[in-house]
Amino acid sequence: MPSKADYGDIDFLVSGFLSNPSAAVDWPAMVSAVSSAFDTTHCRRGYLNTDVIFSAIPAGGENDFWVQIDIKILEKRDEQSFAWEKFQLNYASGSKMLGSLIKPLGMTIDPEGLHIRVEEMEQTNFPGSMVFVSKDPWDVLKIVGLDRRFLYEGFTGNEQIYQYFASSWVFQPAHFATRLEDEKFLKHLEERSAPWVHFVKEWISEHYPGYRFHDQDISLTEWYQTSRAAMREKVFTLFPSITPMFYAKRATYLKEVEEQRLREVLMKAIPTNREGWDEDLPRPRVIVKPVSPATPPMNPTILTDKPSSDLLSDAIFKAPPSPPNTPPLKPSLSAWVARLSNGRLDTPLYIVPLPRTPPLPFTAHPPSATMSLKAKLLCIARWTLFSPSTGLPYLARDPREKKFEMSWSDHGVSDEILVAWVREMWWGIWVRQAHVNYVGMWKRRFEKEDTKVAKAKQEPGAAAETEAKGHKVEQMAEVREDLDADLKTVEHQARREKILGRLATLTT
Repeated sequence: MPSKADYGDIDFLVSGFLSNPSAAVDWPAMVSAVSSAFDTTHCRRGYLNTDVIFSAIPAGGENDFWVQIDIKILEKRDEQSFAWEKFQLNYASGSKMLGSLIKPLGMTIDPEGLHIRVEEMEQTNFPGSMVFVSKDPWDVLKIVGLDRRFLYEGFTGNEQIYQYFASSWVFQPAHFATRLEDEKFLKHLEERSAPWVHFVKEWISEHYPGYRFHDQDISLTEWYQTSRAAMREKVFTLFPSITPMFYAKRATYLKEVEEQRLREVLMKAIPTNREGWDEDLPRPRVIVKPVSPATPPMNPTILTDKPSSDLLSDAIFKAPPSPPNTPPLKPSLSAWVARLSNGRLDTPLYIVPLPRTPPLPFTAHPPSATMSLKAKLLCIARWTLFSPSTGLPYLARDPREKKFEMSWSDHGVSDEILVAWVREMWWGIWVRQAHVNYVGMWKRRFEKEDTKVAKAKQEPGAAAETEAKGHKVEQMAEVREDLDADLKTVEHQARREKILGRLATLTT
């Protein structure tokens, strides 16, 4: 700071770009080089500030004291990163005060640059809410309405710096009054340079009694809201390319929030346990899909040019244009639900063909009690289609693939309709899914059996060899049992002789 009384702490930012920088900093070699240059053994890399090398060297002379020298290494060794780092360290890290002013207005200053935040995302995903704006210090000053003096040592005293910050349109005394009530902010403030502590605790209150503008007639919350909107418009004006990225991120997030809300509503509507289950539930009409032909049909020949006679007849006998189709009327919710309950199984069920009839017929049972509501909703989604004309859901003839994920909010259907669909259709859909699972199980089992039979036919000696190996294994097992029995007999005889020997010793 210009009005610093002593120079016990002097910061130097030295530029030294490497012609061929490596992919990563070799920290042990860097620490060794610094230690050798300063001729000191007191040199190490920081534990908390890992991009700083801390060192201490003897000052020499009559006074016995040491000089601490901290060297900050920039991982990104380019001129833009160097200029940004210098901006953050200028005037005892004055950019932190600037960052405090613009944070409530939806902006963030961090080591990577300046960012604008999507307000709706801040509470749940603060890092993900940020959209990069710039890494140019001059862009930051332009946005907040300040000149270049902060970049080029344009101040001769602390008072000039204080007046400079207070001239920005983002300066709000009431902001600091609120911050001083936060213990976390006070702790961070104690770590700041003394001139900035004086600025927050004394200078502002002296120049703005009560930490407020004399003509301020709105609350701090209202000021934040209006100023945040103004900040957003200014950023979009100065950086037009940011606008589509900002609103795309916002739209994606809001869609995810709405989808999650809708799924929670639908999961609550699904019957739990055996609620609504009936052993006599009507079964769907089952249709076996035809086997696809091995050779695709021939494509018809397409004429590229129309005969002239056809062109003439089209011009003479051209049909009048058809009137536009009248959009179909959507039934009322009550009528639709009633029709849904009565005819929910009218749609036939299409299944894949099996090579032969399974030995056990299909029998429907409720799902396991451990099946989660999320899994049930995924099952319903695989069988749900939406009419392009009415927008209402209807039942598919066969399920989508297992990896399919429904976006319920994309179809513009009301919560009431979707809730009714999920509640009324669950058991009918589950019966269909159980039937598909049954067919799939037997299809896989038949394929394994057929593969085994085909393999046995291709290798005539394979069955005999397998049988011989089985007999050999059985013989080896019998020999092992005989050996075990013999060993037990020998052990028994040895133990008997040992006991008899002891008895003979006792009797003598």
